[in-house]
Amino acid sequence: MNLTQDLFTTATLTVPGTPGGGGGATQPGAPAGGAGGQNGAPPPGGGLGMLFPILIAFMLFMIVTSFMSGRKEKKKRQEMLSTLRKHDRVQTIGGILGTVSEIRDNEVVLKVDENTRIHVVKSSVQTVLSSAGGSPADPEPVEPQAIGTSA
Repeated sequence: MNLTQDLFTTATLTVPGTPGGGGGATQPGAPAGGAGGQNGAPPPGGGLGMLFPILIAFMLFMIVTSFMSGRKEKKKRQEMLSTLRKHDRVQTIGGILGTVSEIRDNEVVLKVDENTRIHVVKSSVQTVLSSAGGSPADPEPVEPQAIGTSA
C-alpha cells in the first residue's frame, strides 16, 4: 500500500448507526448526532449556485453604467468643443491658459500673451473658463454666510 491509499482508507471510517458500520469510530468533523450531517447538509457546491447569477448580473450592470457615463461625458465634451468661439478664455490639457483668437477645422489659435500665439489641436482644449460674453462657464461658488449675520 502506498501513502495515497493509506490516506483514503483512514478517511473512510464508519459511523455508528449506519448500515454496515458499527466500528465505533466517527469521521473527523462529523456532528455528534450520529447521522453524519445528512439531513441539514448544505447544497452541493457550497451554495455558489445562487451567487453566480447575482455576480454575473452585477458585472453586467457595472459594464452598462460605465459605458453610459462614458458616452454622456463624450457628448458633453463634443458639445463644449462645438460651441467654442473667438475670445473664449480656455485651458488646455497641458495647463496652458489662453484666449481663443482663431478657430480652424481641427486647430485653435490661443493668445497666451501680448505677442505670443500658440496653435493647438482643438481636442486639447480641456475647459472653457469664460465665454465670449464675459460670463464664466462655471461660476465661482458663493461664500456661505454665518447664521445670524446680515448682508
